Amino acid sequence: MKDREAVLLRPSLGRTLFFVAIAAMSLVAIDSTLAKTERLETAAQAARFYGEGQRLVRDGKYAAAAESFRSAIANARDNTEYPLALGRALLGAGQLEDAGTALAELLKADAMAGAPNLEMARVLAKQGQLEEAAFYYHRAIYGQWGQDANANRVATRFELADLLAKRNSKADLLAELLPLQDQASIDANTQKKLAGLYLTAGSPARAATILRDLVRAQPQDVEAHSGLGDAEFARADYAAAQSAFVAALRLSPNDTHVQSALELTDRVLILDPMRRGLSGQERYERSVHVLELVAAKIPQCITAAQATADADLINAVNAALKQRVAVPGQTDAVEANVDLANKLWQAERTTCASAVSPEDQPLQLVLAKAAQ
Repeated sequence: MKDREAVLLRPSLGRTLFFVAIAAMSLVAIDSTLAKTERLETAAQAARFYGEGQRLVRDGKYAAAAESFRSAIANARDNTEYPLALGRALLGAGQLEDAGTALAELLKADAMAGAPNLEMARVLAKQGQLEEAAFYYHRAIYGQWGQDANANRVATRFELADLLAKRNSKADLLAELLPLQDQASIDANTQKKLAGLYLTAGSPARAATILRDLVRAQPQDVEAHSGLGDAEFARADYAAAQSAFVAALRLSPNDTHVQSALELTDRVLILDPMRRGLSGQERYERSVHVLELVAAKIPQCITAAQATADADLINAVNAALKQRVAVPGQTDAVEANVDLANKLWQAERTTCASAVSPEDQPLQLVLAKAAQ
């Protein structure tokens, strides 16, 4: 009996292992719970630092915001939004080298992420590295965006276009605008911006096409009429420019830009011998007047040595001004007078130290149009 009780009281190996396993699993569960709790607390702490950084950014305190974002990163290294926010804050603080370093690290993980590429482009643009900036702008345009991908790509291309416009890089600007015309929103403000960029890129015909459609759709839009006037003026279609400026001025009588643009356009049209609707006699008289205006500048702009060198040209001008051509020969005389005026104008421009004065501008425009 005693031996049997001893056997029952002696713990079995299986029972011992069972209790050990239960204890081990309990410890694992406790550790897992503690680890999860710690991760949640760390993530919450990171979110608090991130929120504080966002508030500082809104207040324009970029350097302080950068420190908050660094703290957020230290607590949540897998969150890619935090290093992106850090790069933006460093850029805002003017710490360009640090911003580039932060963004480069982010791009190592995902080279085609849209937002980091855009921020890197902005950093490089601030540093004056425009070719490198354009590379990252294009990676942003063709990269991956989590939300509103098309809107972000269009906005990025517009940003690049603005940069190229400021640099007067007309060929590169035009290359960016051509795809934008198909991608951009059809709202009036976007279309006016696109037209203005086309004008800067040296493509006034495309600008005029956009603005004509806009004027038809929104006839009360002053900016559209004014922009159309600028585009038609750049195309040397001064009659169309005049009509657009008159329409703009009717809607906004105190617009100083439109007032001055219309005044210059009127002066060009009054002077232009090639203007449509003129009689043969009017064309001839205007061509003589243009030649007189250019010839009057000889004493102001041509030295004695230059006058000697251009003696044949000056003699031809003087001869043309002395003769009076009968009606049958006036058509040929108009072309000859304008051609002489252009040649003399170019000779004067090479020796005149001063730039074209405002008074000369209508004459210059008329001659430039005639030379096309």
